[in-house]
Amino acid sequence: MLSHTLKKIVHLLKFTVMIILLLHTTPDCFAEDGVFPRKIVLATHQPLSGPAHEYSEIGKSALAYFKYVNDQGGIHGRAIELIMFDDQLKPEITVKYFIPFTFKKDIFGIFSGIGNKTNQAVYPFLKQHRIPSFFIGSDLPEWTLPVRKSVFAFLPTADTEARVLGKYITQNHEKQELIIWYAEKPIFLRAVKTLSKKLYGVPAKLLPGKTGRLGAEWKLIVKRKPDLLVALGSFSDTIDFLKAAPRLNIPVYTGHAIADSRLPKWLGKGIYEQIRVLTAYPLIKDTEHAGHKLHLKLLSEYEPELTPTRWTVYGHAVAELMVEVLRRSGRSLSRSIAIQAAENIKNWQGTLLPPIFLNTNNHLALTTLRVSQILDDRVNHLSDWIDGR
Repeated sequence: MLSHTLKKIVHLLKFTVMIILLLHTTPDCFAEDGVFPRKIVLATHQPLSGPAHEYSEIGKSALAYFKYVNDQGGIHGRAIELIMFDDQLKPEITVKYFIPFTFKKDIFGIFSGIGNKTNQAVYPFLKQHRIPSFFIGSDLPEWTLPVRKSVFAFLPTADTEARVLGKYITQNHEKQELIIWYAEKPIFLRAVKTLSKKLYGVPAKLLPGKTGRLGAEWKLIVKRKPDLLVALGSFSDTIDFLKAAPRLNIPVYTGHAIADSRLPKWLGKGIYEQIRVLTAYPLIKDTEHAGHKLHLKLLSEYEPELTPTRWTVYGHAVAELMVEVLRRSGRSLSRSIAIQAAENIKNWQGTLLPPIFLNTNNHLALTTLRVSQILDDRVNHLSDWIDGR
């Protein structure tokens, strides 16, 4: 009798253990940080105040898109919660306050942290705690070359832009003489080498840009009478170079940094008409673009205090990509599953984005660009999408 009772107790214990295991593996029970039955928690560090506060429009616009998605039912029944931390684009604030901040919050991942130095400052902590960083706002090549398993970058690198420019110029300017002006910094010197490898049948001369010598450099350019010009540099490098230009009668190609509808105002007549920039998402002047129309609608409904700018379009676009990753991750969401989902985005195009190609060897989102001309009242797109991988 006692033996029979013990057997029943043993069977009961086994059954109880099995039920507990099943409960802990059911899709509605999650041990992953930042994943709850009804929400997913993301965090971002952005300059909500300070001299660089213009970039805060990125996070605010992304938040508007997340609110829109949440009102449509969220992602597999979960709402996206975005916690925005103000680091003023200062790495010392990011280190001192953002890292302790993440300990207090249950966060699934970092989304669209803005800034080169701020992302560098927080990366060791994120790596140590295996917190993924999705689509950071930094154009440094180090984030994706080599690939870092838990980091995805959004902005095109100088090398990516150089490959796109090389392909376009080879196809459209065969046998024409080219001068490549570049800011004398390692990142752009490498981009010059990348561009040169993509040029076929286009003779090129190099002109390193030196501080305080813009006038002399332009005199040399005018004297050599090239058929076209390429300018490689950061936003400030390129704008300063172009503002010093005489009236131009040749096309000048440059990267994504100055792809802004305000370009005619910045440069003035006689110069801006000759500039060809690389674009990824629509500019504010792309008023007939379907994604642009949706963007205006969402801002008016969810962030009415925001004026549409290049940065609000950026925020909407990068939020679309984040939503696509979460959607592909399924209901049983984990960090590793989200990373795998991001690595399997092939030729996907949102309402604002160019074709996106991500895999285990490429964690850079914006590698596909087109050549565009920004005029007073419109944007002329001079090419189809060009793959810069």
